[in-house]
Amino acid sequence: MKLIKLGGSAVTDKSKPLTARPEAIERLANEIASYPGKKIVIHGGGSFGHFRAKEYGLHKGFSGEAQRQGICQVQADMRQLNGMVEGALRRAGLPVASIPAGAIAMFDNGRLTSFPSDVFEHYLDIGITPISFGDVVVDRARGISICSGDDIMLKLAGDLGPEKAIFVASVDGIYSAWPPAQGAGPLPEVRRGDPVAFAGKDTDVTGSMKRKLEIMLEMAGAGCPVQIVNGLVPGRLEDALHGKEVTGTKVIA
Repeated sequence: MKLIKLGGSAVTDKSKPLTARPEAIERLANEIASYPGKKIVIHGGGSFGHFRAKEYGLHKGFSGEAQRQGICQVQADMRQLNGMVEGALRRAGLPVASIPAGAIAMFDNGRLTSFPSDVFEHYLDIGITPISFGDVVVDRARGISICSGDDIMLKLAGDLGPEKAIFVASVDGIYSAWPPAQGAGPLPEVRRGDPVAFAGKDTDVTGSMKRKLEIMLEMAGAGCPVQIVNGLVPGRLEDALHGKEVTGTKVIA
């Protein structure tokens, strides 16, 4: 089984609220469908999640009545984006089942404590590809938290033991310096402690790119090979799914 994370920057334009990349979504869905084995698809929120979550301060926990509409609106926005991804996968010929994190996940003081990975496993067993996404979820201590797609990836990797996890981004991988020198490609491999730089300023409510890399390193350390590829380049995800050598970065334990 392979875990696929469609980053928010690959499926949306993160500079503009509620702006999807419909052509990229359709193409990526076809590339995913080209792989015949079992797979789970997770996607980020991008411009459908982070703008309003930050506006209402949802990443800080529940603070009062003023947030209620924001919670519901961000959940609705994320389900709108999920509907686009789910629809594209179905048009590509995949039977898919959407499993919103907000309906099944439980946090406690900002940490994921309960997530029924066996539900995903059962869908795989009956030949259906499960799909989930970053979402607003309940938190025992804070009232609410933001569950990122990366949180879900880490949990599923630990519980289900996938043969590979692929993170689909809007850049070729991780670089040693940013902006990179002319003609410089991404680092082929990254290990803990390696000097790295990230593209641009991170505005996500789910944490910095440094945190995302920490999650990838944790997954790799638990025995799940991790690879980052550019989803805006046609064929990259498809080749990575089929085990071909592609431009990108492998995260090594």
